[in-house]
Amino acid sequence: MCEYTIRQAVPEDAKKLSQLIRRCMQTYRRESGISESVLESLHESVETVADRIGRNRCLCYFDGDEPVGTITLARVNNPMRYSFSTITEEYLSNYKSCVYISRFAVDDDLRGTGLGVKLMQTALSEPEALESGLAMLHTAVANRRMHEFYHNRGFVMLDSENSRGYERGLYIHAILDM
Repeated sequence: MCEYTIRQAVPEDAKKLSQLIRRCMQTYRRESGISESVLESLHESVETVADRIGRNRCLCYFDGDEPVGTITLARVNNPMRYSFSTITEEYLSNYKSCVYISRFAVDDDLRGTGLGVKLMQTALSEPEALESGLAMLHTAVANRRMHEFYHNRGFVMLDSENSRGYERGLYIHAILDM
């Protein structure tokens, strides 16, 4: 694998990140059997991406000035906002905060090279994740490749729901013992 630089994204990176995310989410959509119309990541504006970068920790691997991988960590002071069943309510009531992972994307040409693994490991070692002790994310239950990837990184599917028109699993990773 080539050497890439990792850094926190800045709002000026939004246009290129938006393009990377759209390309990667098209692959995710196809692999998950999801309609294009239901994935908000395929329809968000560059301004929305810039706003997310400004409000959260958005880590990116770059090849020169081109982003090739990204992951966003949002600090959530009330994990119960993700509770949609007694299973999630019972589990999440043990945490005062969490990090929510979104817009995890690796350029299609670099999938399987270890870049995504390094990006996830870096994200889970960030202060936001370590301080809260819990990382969460959603992914399509039908996407076996992503399920295996997250499972191999220590995530467990806690529950699933269908509020967006496809079954999404809520995956959790307890980073520290409570």
